[in-house]
Amino acid sequence: MGKILLKAAVLFLIVLSIYLIVNPTACSNFLAGRTRVLPAEGEVVEWRHPMAEQPGAFSPEGLSPDRHEDVFPGGEEGQAAVSEQGVFDTNTLNEQKEQPVYSQEDIDYAIASRYVELEREYAGGNPNTDKDASREISLIVMDDFEMSPAEWESFLSRATASGLFDRVRKEMPPLPPAPAATAQ
Repeated sequence: MGKILLKAAVLFLIVLSIYLIVNPTACSNFLAGRTRVLPAEGEVVEWRHPMAEQPGAFSPEGLSPDRHEDVFPGGEEGQAAVSEQGVFDTNTLNEQKEQPVYSQEDIDYAIASRYVELEREYAGGNPNTDKDASREISLIVMDDFEMSPAEWESFLSRATASGLFDRVRKEMPPLPPAPAATAQ
């Protein structure tokens, strides 16, 4: 007798599982205490996917869905909801902050400043500066500013023609004196 009841319980759980897999809203409706409401006779019911949003389910009371000025509670002043439909990137809804526009002279000055800074650091640690040092520094600066060799050559021609490196060297603060090595 116990085996029959156990088999009946397992069979019932299998049928219940299949029902809940086929009709997933039944479980959530059951847990929420909602019951199924059948349409009245003659009423035409349009089929909707069970996971589709209810129309007007998320709209604030008293506001029509056509209205675009729905204010977010606790949001910034003047911030309004945008009633978009479909899939979209919410980051595009925020106004893009304007990026500062830099002139070619500003960019060249930044590159030259970085070059002179690295040159000073290298000279401070190595009193013997040579062509290899300038090549290493050039490669570092090219990597920092993501420049191709052609862009680097173009920058060098502009910077040497305008005396940019000399101007940057004069404007940079002097290096602090190196600590003297103590003799034992």
